[in-house]
Amino acid sequence: MTGNRLRIFLLGLFNGVSLGFITKWFEELSGIGVYHLLLNVDFIPLVGGVPWNEAWLFSFHLFISLFITWSYVYMVRKRKIVRRLSFALLFIIPAVLLYFPLSFLSKTGVPLPFDLFAFSLWAFSHFVYALFLPLSIQK
Repeated sequence: MTGNRLRIFLLGLFNGVSLGFITKWFEELSGIGVYHLLLNVDFIPLVGGVPWNEAWLFSFHLFISLFITWSYVYMVRKRKIVRRLSFALLFIIPAVLLYFPLSFLSKTGVPLPFDLFAFSLWAFSHFVYALFLPLSIQK
């Protein structure tokens, strides 16, 4: 891996691990299953029927984090975006809004779709994730 690709990869992993720790911490403090929601795949056909352990579910989450980081870098470079932090905050909004369909489709104990406190925890943790996205691009 070249230096820049390694940087993107490592930041994607760092962000994914950080998001996982933040949501797990929120879940332990509040009792609201935002970490469970982050790792939940029970509604996905075929995949949801498999009894995955937490390590596998977390690795799925890390894969998505890598995809988000690579996509962010691609868009910034392709569009020559200068305001990288602003773009990162906008870029993460779809992930924040995924709270609603994920909580609605889930078959297990995750927060209710319109639990505003749970949504606030979810949104805050994803916006923290977005704060670090600009670091994936060398100046």
